[in-house]
Amino acid sequence: MADQTQAARKRAAKVFAKKWAGRGYEKGDTSSFWLELLRDVVGMEDVTTNVRFENRTTERGFIDVVIRDAKTVIEQKSLGVDLDKAEMRQGVAVTPFGQAKRYADSLRNSERPDTIIVCDFDRFRIHDLDTEHPERDYEEFHLAELPEQLHLLDFLLDPQRERQRRETQVSLDAGALIGKLYDMLRAQYIDPDSEASMHSLNVLCVRLVFLLFAEDAGLFPKSAFYHYLKPMPADRARAALKELFAYLNAAPQERDPYASDALKAFPYVNGGLFAADVEIPQLTQDIVDMLLDEVSEGTDWSQISPTVFGGVFESTLNPETRRSGGMHYTSPQNIHRLIDPLFLDELKAELDGILTADGMGDRKRRNELTRFHDKIAGLRFFDPACGSGNFLTETYIQLRKLENKILSVLLHDQGVFDLQQHHTPLKVSLQQFHGIEINDFAVNVATTALWIAELQANAEAETIVYGMVKDLPLKDSAHIVLGNALTVDWTVVLDPAECDYIIGNPPFRGARFQTGEQKAELMAVFHGARNAGNIDYVAGWYMKAAQYMGDHPVRAGFVSTNSVCQGEQVANVWSPIYDLGVRIDFAHDTFRWTTDTTGAASVHVIIVGFSKLGGPKRLFHYPRIDAEPVVEFPAQLNAYLKDAPDVFIWNRSKPLSNAPVMRIGAQLIDFGLYLMTTKEKDELIAQEPVAEKYVRRFYGGKELLHDLERWVLDLTNVTSGDLRAMPQVSQRIQKVKEKRASSGRAQTKKAAATPHRFGSEVAIEGHALAMPQTSGERRQYIPIAYTGSDVLYSQKAYLIPNATLYHFGILHSRAHNAWMRTVAGRLKSDYSYSIDIVYNNFVWPQVTEDQADAITQLAQMVIEARGQYAGATLSHLYDPDDDFLRPALMAAHKALDDAVERSYGLTPGLEEKDVVAHLFELYAAATGTRQ
Repeated sequence: MADQTQAARKRAAKVFAKKWAGRGYEKGDTSSFWLELLRDVVGMEDVTTNVRFENRTTERGFIDVVIRDAKTVIEQKSLGVDLDKAEMRQGVAVTPFGQAKRYADSLRNSERPDTIIVCDFDRFRIHDLDTEHPERDYEEFHLAELPEQLHLLDFLLDPQRERQRRETQVSLDAGALIGKLYDMLRAQYIDPDSEASMHSLNVLCVRLVFLLFAEDAGLFPKSAFYHYLKPMPADRARAALKELFAYLNAAPQERDPYASDALKAFPYVNGGLFAADVEIPQLTQDIVDMLLDEVSEGTDWSQISPTVFGGVFESTLNPETRRSGGMHYTSPQNIHRLIDPLFLDELKAELDGILTADGMGDRKRRNELTRFHDKIAGLRFFDPACGSGNFLTETYIQLRKLENKILSVLLHDQGVFDLQQHHTPLKVSLQQFHGIEINDFAVNVATTALWIAELQANAEAETIVYGMVKDLPLKDSAHIVLGNALTVDWTVVLDPAECDYIIGNPPFRGARFQTGEQKAELMAVFHGARNAGNIDYVAGWYMKAAQYMGDHPVRAGFVSTNSVCQGEQVANVWSPIYDLGVRIDFAHDTFRWTTDTTGAASVHVIIVGFSKLGGPKRLFHYPRIDAEPVVEFPAQLNAYLKDAPDVFIWNRSKPLSNAPVMRIGAQLIDFGLYLMTTKEKDELIAQEPVAEKYVRRFYGGKELLHDLERWVLDLTNVTSGDLRAMPQVSQRIQKVKEKRASSGRAQTKKAAATPHRFGSEVAIEGHALAMPQTSGERRQYIPIAYTGSDVLYSQKAYLIPNATLYHFGILHSRAHNAWMRTVAGRLKSDYSYSIDIVYNNFVWPQVTEDQADAITQLAQMVIEARGQYAGATLSHLYDPDDDFLRPALMAAHKALDDAVERSYGLTPGLEEKDVVAHLFELYAAATGTRQ
């Protein structure tokens, strides 16, 4: 019902209002009234598991209705009850709103509502508790007005998104405060840059965060930490903290029986969080005031998201990320892009199938729920680059949500479940979570974030299984190992026979930016496989995961730089992994992953799920880098993330097809002495007119795209007579000779013998094709120039020296560009064309003479169409934002595309993915390489 139209909801509201008009008794009708309203009219999903009735409170009363995810409680009265009249409740006269507010205030901070609804089956009053006077500032409507006022209940429909927004903002604000406190504490250390002091400061901050959370979440008496430290003068605060930490770590039988009442207010925590004796500096009064007034009293720490805060906390206190500015974290939404298709979607579908199965008796349903409960409690998750634990934390939270859903049904017939009378029905445990992390501070953050997640989940569970869940002392924790994941034996951390899912966001680092030690790690992981020294650092985790899987039914999913599925890295990374029997199960192709609070820090990433288990494929395709994905279900999903054969495109030195050679432009090795601006060229010719016949237009990638004027002296065929007439040019030649001779490179030194010639030359006879080495991702076509022999090209451009219009037509077609978009590498999001990968592996069509003539004529039409737009550069002609302004050019390209696709035996107008699949088939046939 959640996706019903607004018109359908309005019709349902009319039916509901008519049915319930003039009736309603608090004791007998409340549940059916609200279940029908929320399910049939509002359109809420999972009503039976998300909504609780008669929820017991510590005030010896019951809250009539609790909607957990929406953080809303409802006080329901019988029809005709005066909603403004105070009545006696537990010896106090309160209005219905006051009664609900009193119940709400008795709840833990983490359970307290944001909204109270008071209703008498006819009038609805919605009180926003964030307003200054919520009792008198409310929205009101009558049952008969429901169809027109239904929007006032829309906040109940998407509470999860609002809750995540609120938790994220609280976490970011809390992170900023901790960052400020960190700086103040750091200034008090004698040697703040020493490894020991940095470790102590980090542990101190982790402990303080846990204390702040515990006092707000109800684990300690309300404001216990605040009241403990507030009376202390600043010069006693250090000793007070040390005493408190020792007391929190002491088991009840080991505690000082003569401890102060302030200390006795704190329970035993355990878990090792307060065990180590760390260095604590003297605290100033400013630090104490900041800690108590801003950090403690000014923030509701029970509302933080452990998933978000873990990352924010780590980046706030990590010196490397602090230098880069901003607070870095991975959003829950981005984490779900990985964990949902990897396992969570399937688990949710299995549970929903049990809950909604027709013809299943109560006993069988309970048995199936118990079996499923045991299943999720038996799953093991492993993040071998866990950082602050955000993937593990969000996964734990989601398992606890599934568990709550199970328990809400299993215990429904028993009413509330009193844990004081029975063993806990909670089975999902932190012991199911394992990780490796190289930074010891991040290990502490991850462990603490998971504890906070557990404690928050316990609070939510108490609305289903009534009775104080035993939060403290902490009984179990995740198993997170400090170490380098590429050198640690993963089987020691978690036996692969016990592992179900590998998840995470391993570090990215391109081959050129790796240290010698990191390159050695990769070579060891890949056992010296072909080109293993030219891959991204993240590839090591893919290979380790594939090796770790062995013969076990393990599935894995990683976020990584898009380079591992583009360009030459695809074969380098995936060929040895495929040799182990691994295949890709699902993927998100390239999208933007924002990692900080400003939005300025973002990377272009992919997500790849892989295993040896096979099964249906899923591809989340992003039409644009910032768009929402379109879900596709390809028959096969290769390492280029395409529905195409499993083949690898290796570097090739010569074209696979019978095609002309492509090469880079001239390498001048002139130290800037032969290059000139237009002004410099004009001045030289004015002084030495003979030089004019040696001056030629010079194009690199930028000059080609934007028609920028740049000139070069081409002295290849200079005569001695002309040289005597050009003393300035002679001086340039002499300087080039001297600089080449003094070079440390043998090739450059050798070129000093012919200083008037370029380091490498490209002879053009007739026409040439030239293209930039990189092109924007949004362009439909790489701009290609078709020029004569009167210009020269730099090594920043690719060219075919003696090309025809037929060659121009094939390379400027949609087919070639589709191939390029699939197998080319990327420079950020721009396509990086490659001769060895893209061009030399491109399979040209087998054409008849008539087809070749047609393609040649249509290529000429493209060039003529360009001429209709006077003054437009190649960059302007192929600007995707306004290509509709050049209909003649687009029409010419469409005709060319159709002709080229017909030459491949394709029907014009196919989707690009079908063209790519065909080209992969041709490549596989031409090379005989298919996995």
